[in-house]
Amino acid sequence: MGGQRKARPVERKKFNTAVDMAKDLPRLFAPISDAPTLIGEEQDHLARCEAAVETLKGAFWAAGKALQIIRDARLYRQTHGTFDAYCDDRWGMNRQYADKLIRTWPIAEALYERQLAAAKGETTPIGVKKLNQAQMWELVPVADSWDVDAATFVYETVADTVVQVDGRDVTAAVIQGAVKAAVKGAPKGEAFDQDAAAERIVDYVTGLGARKQPEPHAEDAPPSVAVIEARAQKAVQPAWVRRIAAQNRDVAAAYLDRVQAQVDELRKELASVPAPRV
Repeated sequence: MGGQRKARPVERKKFNTAVDMAKDLPRLFAPISDAPTLIGEEQDHLARCEAAVETLKGAFWAAGKALQIIRDARLYRQTHGTFDAYCDDRWGMNRQYADKLIRTWPIAEALYERQLAAAKGETTPIGVKKLNQAQMWELVPVADSWDVDAATFVYETVADTVVQVDGRDVTAAVIQGAVKAAVKGAPKGEAFDQDAAAERIVDYVTGLGARKQPEPHAEDAPPSVAVIEARAQKAVQPAWVRRIAAQNRDVAAAYLDRVQAQVDELRKELASVPAPRV
C-alpha cells in the first residue's frame, strides 16, 4: 500500500451524458496509497471525480438553455402535443420549474462569459464555480425589468462589495436584499441607472456588516435594562412567532422549544462562570 507508483498523464475522457460519466467513475472508497502527495493513479481518479462534480454547478444553466431550445423550436412536437406534456412525461418536471430554469440560464451564461474574459482564458474562473441557481433566480426580476446586463451588474456589484465588507459569501439571500434595494425607488420604464443602483446596493451590503454585533469585552459596562429588552424582542421576534402560529401551531411550538433549549444551555454555562470580583 505504501509503495510509490509512477505518475502518469491524466487522460480526459469525453462523455455523451452525465450518466455515462457516473458509470465511468472508479469504485474507489478507500486510499490506495499512504503517500502525502497523490500518486498518478489517484490524480487521475481525482480529476475524473472533480469533473463529475463540476457538471453539477452548470447543470441548471445547460438544462434551462436546452429546454428553451426544445420549447421555442417545438422539438417536442413529434411525441407530445404540448411543451407542458413533454416536460412532465419526459423529465417528470412541471412547467413552472421548467420556466424557472429557462429564465435563469441567460444570466448564468452572461456572468460566465464576463468572468471568463476577466480571468484571461482561465478554464473555469473561481467566481463561476460559486454560481448557483438560487442566486440566479434572485436576479431574474432585474433582468425582467431591464435586461441581463443589468442583472450581471447587480451580481458583480454585490460580489465586489461583500468581499470589501467582511468576506461574506454571495448568498441568494444577500442578492435578494440587494435586488430589492436596487429596484426600490427606481423609476419604472426608464433605463437602468448603474450609479444609483450601485449606491443603493453598497448601502445595503455595508449595512449588513454594520449590523453584525461585536463580541462584548470584559471591561465594557453591562447593558441597561432597555437594551436587554430590545435584544430579547429581536431574538425571539413575537410578531413573527404569532404569524407562524396562525399558519401552523406545531411549527411555532417547535421554534419556541428550540429557543428554550438554547436558553437552558446558556444557563448551564452561566452557572459555571465565576462571579465577577467587586
